[in-house]
Amino acid sequence: MSASKKFVAVRGDLLQKIIEISNRKGKTVYGFVNEIFEQAIKAEELDSTLPEIVDFYVLVKTLRKAGATLIFSDILNYSIKRLYEVEKEKLLKNWFSSGLWYGKFLKAKFQKPIEVLKKVLTSLFFFEISEVEFSNIEENKFSLKVISPNQPQENTELLSSFLEGILNALDFNILNRDCWRGIIIFEVEKRIKLSEMGLRDMEE
Repeated sequence: MSASKKFVAVRGDLLQKIIEISNRKGKTVYGFVNEIFEQAIKAEELDSTLPEIVDFYVLVKTLRKAGATLIFSDILNYSIKRLYEVEKEKLLKNWFSSGLWYGKFLKAKFQKPIEVLKKVLTSLFFFEISEVEFSNIEENKFSLKVISPNQPQENTELLSSFLEGILNALDFNILNRDCWRGIIIFEVEKRIKLSEMGLRDMEE
């Protein structure tokens, strides 16, 4: 016996987009709408929501385009520890340079790169970070705290260097930095560009 059908009220603009997508994909509106409902139900069964899953998909896709690679943490930690012992300064410099590139990537791809950065840091790709907090937010200043309690000192220092590179690329200066095993705290200030300084002088 076929399933019964019910009428559901839908916003006109959403319905128009559904019709357009259905036509483009060669599906019926009925079939496409039911597919959306099925996926939304699956998301709830996974104790998640469709927006969360979509955001995570966009994040993973962004990281992949940026060259991120999944690797088992024990292999990564062993490699870092051995290399850190003999080439600490070079390794820190490389992580800072990688942060610079990634910060420029975020700046080019997103209108609000800092918000994306928080999502990136709390993803599965960065050293099991358990907490990212932006606080003491003023017009051009804020504090950034990153907690990753299971990480050794060398991993923490590399992550700190990487973050410093990102923030530098996003036009922030680090006013103060604290770095302990598993804990990073930055006091950050937005750099004033020469063009902005000129405009302020004119206003004054």
